[in-house]
Amino acid sequence: MECCCSGSCGVKPVNKNTEKVLFGVGIFGFLVAFASEFELLELAEFLQIFLYLASYFLLGYGILKKAFFGLLRREYFNENSLMAIASLGAFYIGEGAEAVAILLFYRVGEFLEDLIVEKSKKQIRSLADLKVESARVLQDGKQVQIAPESIKKGDVLIVFAGERILADGVVIKGDGSVDNSALNGECVPQSVGIGDRVLSGGINLGGVLEIQATQSYADSTFSKVLKLIEEGNVQKSKSEEFITKFARYYTPIVTLLAFLVALLPPLYFWALGGSFTQELQTWLYRGIIFLVVSCPCALVISIPLTLFAALGRASKEGILIKGSSYLEALNNAGAIVFDKTGTLTKGALTLKEVQIIGDCTQDYALNLAVALESHSNHPIAKAILQASTQETAPIVLDSIKESAGGGILASYQGQSLALGNARFITEMTGMQIVESKNAKCEIFLSLGEKVLASFVFEDVLKDEAKETVVELEGLKKFILSGDRAEVTQVVAQEVGIANYFAPLLPADKVAHLKEILASNKEFGKKVIFVGDGINDAPSLALSDIGIAMGNGSDVALDGADIVIMHNDLKKIPFILRLAKKTRLILWQNIIFALGVKVVIMVLGVFGIANLWIALFGDVGVALLALFNAMRAIR
Repeated sequence: MECCCSGSCGVKPVNKNTEKVLFGVGIFGFLVAFASEFELLELAEFLQIFLYLASYFLLGYGILKKAFFGLLRREYFNENSLMAIASLGAFYIGEGAEAVAILLFYRVGEFLEDLIVEKSKKQIRSLADLKVESARVLQDGKQVQIAPESIKKGDVLIVFAGERILADGVVIKGDGSVDNSALNGECVPQSVGIGDRVLSGGINLGGVLEIQATQSYADSTFSKVLKLIEEGNVQKSKSEEFITKFARYYTPIVTLLAFLVALLPPLYFWALGGSFTQELQTWLYRGIIFLVVSCPCALVISIPLTLFAALGRASKEGILIKGSSYLEALNNAGAIVFDKTGTLTKGALTLKEVQIIGDCTQDYALNLAVALESHSNHPIAKAILQASTQETAPIVLDSIKESAGGGILASYQGQSLALGNARFITEMTGMQIVESKNAKCEIFLSLGEKVLASFVFEDVLKDEAKETVVELEGLKKFILSGDRAEVTQVVAQEVGIANYFAPLLPADKVAHLKEILASNKEFGKKVIFVGDGINDAPSLALSDIGIAMGNGSDVALDGADIVIMHNDLKKIPFILRLAKKTRLILWQNIIFALGVKVVIMVLGVFGIANLWIALFGDVGVALLALFNAMRAIR
């Protein structure tokens, strides 16, 4: 069954202005004819019939045309065909006013439904509208206009006030502020200057900025956001799939029942000696009532709209969900698993101390560490680079390789240069490393088989971490961390999470996550994983619902089902509440729509309900369901 409440049934639409004129003339003709029935106007009977017929075709042309083409495509049971059969049946039994009213109220319902759907789409469309036709780049000292898709890593973009930034990059000239609200929901503009990182999709609110692209347009944050939106529009939830299958069987069944209501009683009374023609008049009217009220548009439109509105509400808060299926899955969550660094903690480590172990100076050890970490995006790398203030000749390294969850390795002057955690350095040197008991985060530097120094860092718990964990009552909570057990234990105690596992390599995280998934699957529960780093990508992909914090790596964002662009943990309880609210609205609409329709069907069969009540049961119930669906936006 194809519901055509949106007016999209493969039929070429009439010109909008022409359609408005025809609609207005049709309404006028209907009102004149309807007024004559109550003797408010004096019209000859033939003129009244003519006005009803003219109004019928002016108001119902599009519906009749869609019904006809539906028959040609062997789509025998859609809303247009139901409306056409019901209205023609009403004309057949001499109920011209009701016949036109069926089409009129259906058209009015279509119009209001389109307005409601359009409002929900605006929540997400604001992101897509950021896409522009051209970008301004600096080439050989001159400004050149190119297609955004042509932007490459290293290009220098010129962005004037009021223009959009089309690639992720670093400001190399100018200062001002950037509005990132469409990306992350943050209403406060970001102040930027030389050296600051900016995201594509933001609007420059200040002076001219020169930005060196750190990603191509295809790999930019905004391109990934658009991809998430496209995937979100394609992936259907179980509710949507169910209602589509339900309508496929429901509509033919109720259509058959309507015909049985119209034909069986007259045949029965005729067999008993009654008048078939007289009974047919009565029961055909009741069959039409049954047919009109049976249209499933309230369900077919309101359920997808509810989910779409919820996705729009989430995007307004800077939360991108790949599809409504993940929104529904949140309602069945039984456990939530957190990464530690950058997720529960700020991930903005500061270098507290450099402890010399071998034969070298602090400056030399720091310079070696800078040379290694300049090739990494890890929070530790950022802390080391920020701590280095001395300008020295760059150290040239070869064969640089990063080991997720371990450290970074390179070749320097023919020897192996390594920087990483105790386990990693032990593997590199064969020496047993003794960590400082009081250090929350400590890594070691080795050259060849000698350990040269240790670097002690501090990380701070996110302000909202403890409050967020408290709000997640009802869920089993875990921490899986690559950090030391002592450090992870402190964080777990601070936020109130009893279950933690550390230190873990990415493979170890996956193994523990599989155990958590298996234990929850026994009870039909889903597992949420929240992370942001490269070593979280396998866990994000494996979990039932992977949530990536927006400041994380591209790999993590690609593997996530939900992306929180503003990197705010409090958005997690928000989307869980949104998921519950959405499910409540879905069930309210299903129970309300089916309940009202069944009641009116029964009343119609017994001659208590008339066609006007049936029209409310169709159009009125659909609109009430749609208005209820829009609560997901608020």
